[in-house]
Amino acid sequence: MNKSSRSSAAEAYHWVSIVTTVTLEMVLPAYGGSLLDKRWSTGSALVTTGACLGMLVAITHLLQLTKKPPSGNKKSS
Repeated sequence: MNKSSRSSAAEAYHWVSIVTTVTLEMVLPAYGGSLLDKRWSTGSALVTTGACLGMLVAITHLLQLTKKPPSGNKKSS
């Protein structure tokens, strides 16, 4: 792992931001589905759909975070 030029506090805030983002990606679709289920009286169909969608988005995001950037390509347009 490369030594970062950022301070340890900046690194911590970076990781807190990533964890918060992934958490919200999982929770908000299910919460939105819950609200819509109550409004439209659809049982638990939309909360289940929201939870599945949120998990799919979060897992995709986590997989993208684990991929290493291609060597020699600093920035892609």
